[in-house]
Amino acid sequence: MEGAVKFASIGVLLAACCLATLAQAQSNDVEDIYVLRSFRLTRNQPTSFCALDHTGFDKMTVEDEYQFKSITTRTSDGLITDANVEIVGNLHACFGTTSEPQVFSFYAEGNLGATPFTGKGECRVVKNDFPEPGIRTSRCFMTLDGLPRNYVGGLLTTNSITSRNVVGEKSDPPGYVQPSIATVRLWKRRGIE
Repeated sequence: MEGAVKFASIGVLLAACCLATLAQAQSNDVEDIYVLRSFRLTRNQPTSFCALDHTGFDKMTVEDEYQFKSITTRTSDGLITDANVEIVGNLHACFGTTSEPQVFSFYAEGNLGATPFTGKGECRVVKNDFPEPGIRTSRCFMTLDGLPRNYVGGLLTTNSITSRNVVGEKSDPPGYVQPSIATVRLWKRRGIE
């Protein structure tokens, strides 16, 4: 009986140790990951915000403002069931032409909640008039900096569409979530909470 009590005590201590290690590993995650929808509020001619000395890019052709919105997914398979849940951030962006007709420079400043960032990257048109006439599919990415000191950097990627109606929720042709579903990964600096 005494051996069984000792064995049970060792088992309890081992379980407590494993749970403590698991809790510590979860509290020391090395990244924050967001999946969101961008929602275009405006599209205008570029202002001084899009100037070369501010963005590092010349030939900027449009200036946009966006909201980031949280989404709801079905847990059994990840299907988005609501792409318009709650405003969780903002983005002020510039896009410009490059030497490749299907590639556009991409500069932005924004925030996710209380986390500010600046980003630089590019967007690439994948296909025009696909999956139907009036829709253009593209993909974008930008590296993120200007983050709080607890982050070393980040990356934003999008799966995007542009319809004949470039601003707002209603696409033309109808039925598409525009303009983008974005993934943002922010990597934490080790040893800083």
